[in-house]
Amino acid sequence: MPIQIHCVCCGEIGENAWLVRREGRDDCVVIDPGDEYPKLKRALEGRRVAAILLTHGHFDHIMAVGPMAVDTHAPVYVGRDDMEMLNNAAINGRAGLMGITHMDGPAIEAAPYGEKLSAAGLDFTVLPTPGHSRGSVCLYLPDEHALFSGDTLFQAGFGRMDLYGGSPAQMRDSLRRLFALPPETRVYPGHGMATTIGDERSRYGL
Repeated sequence: MPIQIHCVCCGEIGENAWLVRREGRDDCVVIDPGDEYPKLKRALEGRRVAAILLTHGHFDHIMAVGPMAVDTHAPVYVGRDDMEMLNNAAINGRAGLMGITHMDGPAIEAAPYGEKLSAAGLDFTVLPTPGHSRGSVCLYLPDEHALFSGDTLFQAGFGRMDLYGGSPAQMRDSLRRLFALPPETRVYPGHGMATTIGDERSRYGL
């Protein structure tokens, strides 16, 4: 069955939360639920949340995770090297970028990804893509040619590397890994408009 992908733009920074479900099912996964939990609840329209998937641990991608996990009892997954960021405003960017030294709401409890993850009838391949943060991942649905790239790859850009755990060398390697995917792969980023691997690869002359 085909999948449905719905974007909810959240918070002052305009972070993209992605609601992904397979047609014919009443459950879904939520990728990077940023701020504005009430807005996300309305978009879910009562669907069951099977899993909450994080591409990385920066504050603008996780602000709704705590209350959503409490309400839905859905498991939360994040890259192992970003687990330390989830409840720590000093290193997840909230203190440095917003001047707020604490995290609101329930503490986030998360499990680290393996190489694969299946939830709500969706079979993700987890691609480690450090560079924006040490534990950044992209979530790839190969059969659907869909990639949820977080802040690793944007339309006409990529994530900043001057925050905690950032690395230009790792970002370069991660982008090369993504550019090896099929060119028709649709990219759903953490900010901005969707794009394709082919369009972004050609943008950099590769």
